[in-house]
Amino acid sequence: MNNEPEWRLAQLAERSGVSPRTIRLYIAKGLVAPPLRTGRDAAYGPMHLEALLKIREEQRKGLTLDRIRLEMNEGREGVSILPEPGPWWEYPVAPDVRVSVRGGTSGMRLKRIREAIALLQEHLSESGASKKEELER
Repeated sequence: MNNEPEWRLAQLAERSGVSPRTIRLYIAKGLVAPPLRTGRDAAYGPMHLEALLKIREEQRKGLTLDRIRLEMNEGREGVSILPEPGPWWEYPVAPDVRVSVRGGTSGMRLKRIREAIALLQEHLSESGASKKEELER
């Protein structure tokens, strides 16, 4: 019989300082192993606590979750080390120019990106118009 301690999600969250919701996210992203048992009797062990503490330590160093996942899974057999695929939005700004923006960006950042794209679009249309005028002369 295994004598290692086991905790429920709330207990693991309290011990690690990571919210239950975030723990579930880490499990879904492959940063933390699934529970030892699932369902009403879901249980987590020392390996889960260790992983959560490691994630917090790496985040303090400025690493992203994708980078942490790659490092934590490096060398483990049967574990994909490809980053999670993400959505990309494409904005056509001129007949021969398209700008790709990673989806899931924060609202404020997305607003700034759209403003920059609008300026680029304006600049390209102005330079295109002046080129056209030069050709017509």
